[in-house]
Amino acid sequence: MSEKSNNKKGRLAKILGGDVLESQAVLKQIPLMLVIVGMCLITVGVRYRVESLNKEKNKLAKNVSYMRERRVQMQKRYQESIRISRIDQELDTLKVGLGGGPPFEIKVTDN
Repeated sequence: MSEKSNNKKGRLAKILGGDVLESQAVLKQIPLMLVIVGMCLITVGVRYRVESLNKEKNKLAKNVSYMRERRVQMQKRYQESIRISRIDQELDTLKVGLGGGPPFEIKVTDN
């Protein structure tokens, strides 16, 4: 039993001391480990970029919906302003005297 506990203590000491990293099996796998670490870094970077683009897309979508609502409001306002009754009201406030009837023909007389 003491041999097994010494063996376990020896393994733990090798792991903590870094001796495991010097073995031939681990040294052969270092390029693979570097590739995996590089891929993890790339994955984190891509995920961050996607999140920032997604936030920007949501912000622009809100802006587009606001602009559409604003366009509809402006169209309604313009349509109300070009109604004949509205034009008559404006002419009455200006006291031009042309409102209330069909278009008039202006006759010019030669003097």
